[in-house]
Amino acid sequence: MSKSNIDKYNLNLAGEYRVAAELCLRGLFTSVTYGNKKGADLYAIGENRKTAVIEVKASQSSRFVTSLYQKYKSADTQAPDFWVLYSVKLTATGFAERFFVLSHRELSRIQGEATSARRSSGVKQDGSSGRMKHLRWELPTTTFAWRPARCLAEQLG
Repeated sequence: MSKSNIDKYNLNLAGEYRVAAELCLRGLFTSVTYGNKKGADLYAIGENRKTAVIEVKASQSSRFVTSLYQKYKSADTQAPDFWVLYSVKLTATGFAERFFVLSHRELSRIQGEATSARRSSGVKQDGSSGRMKHLRWELPTTTFAWRPARCLAEQLG
């Protein structure tokens, strides 16, 4: 690992464990799923036995790649209940962290707005002009309404 970056595999794994730990601290039983063909990153269960499927995305930059339209092409596709976007940056003294908790509906709306804006501007994800390709859009964190992880705990509690 370089002093400025965490490799992608460790970043994603750390994000899942870090989000699971945060939810456990807030009173939710949380289980990390394993494998490369899994349908969810985490399952969280509240005191009243309500369960949530959670997708975690980790990033070291101010952008997140969600692959939303590749995975959830139609309303019939089983989608996670929540997305937790975990931002971590190495600092001189450790790590700076931020969590963004969104429902699937909220993330879909934000992603749709970002995609529509790109289509109307004629700019592809790579910044070039021309025909729009269906790629994995990166969403800047400035797009999100930040909510603490406790909101997920309140909805399941």
